Amino acid sequence: MESIYLQIAQKFKDNEQVFIDRNLPPVRQVDIYMGQPDDAESFEVFCPSVFVDWTINEDENTGTNYMQLDFHVLQEPGAGTEHYSDRLTEGMEYLQMLKTVKYLVNKLSADNTTPLKYMGERPRITPFFKYHIVSYKCYIDEDQDSINRPTYEDVELTDYHLEQARLKQKKETPEPPIIDTFKTRSL
Repeated sequence: MESIYLQIAQKFKDNEQVFIDRNLPPVRQVDIYMGQPDDAESFEVFCPSVFVDWTINEDENTGTNYMQLDFHVLQEPGAGTEHYSDRLTEGMEYLQMLKTVKYLVNKLSADNTTPLKYMGERPRITPFFKYHIVSYKCYIDEDQDSINRPTYEDVELTDYHLEQARLKQKKETPEPPIIDTFKTRSL
């Protein structure tokens, strides 16, 4: 997760101009999701912001690990999107922000992941923000992302045998010869 998270954070940092070109404020905060949107009083949240949440699972069909990443996109409540609003154009900024976030993270990858694949999105309700979750999926290399599944190889013990439910060494280990370190000198 570490390498893909660093790629995500860098992507938003390096592409502030993409938001500016679309008359949107750049993302001010990229962080790991820890419930910030639902408990804004316990966290310092700077909007617009993107919080990254993830789950790692094993694909039952292939046995490979995949990661689902959820991007929690937050904006200030601002103008509404009601059809009768005088500020409808301003309210549509919400949808443009989502489109721009998807543009940046679509097909993003790290050295130990496949490119991110769009899986869907859903709005969330919170009294504090305009809030939307965009989901992506990628496969990960379990050897490089601390998802080590040990593999065991059969080992044949050739110099042991089972005796009364305990392993005993078959051969006697020879004792090394006694080395006389104190020799008497003849005078």
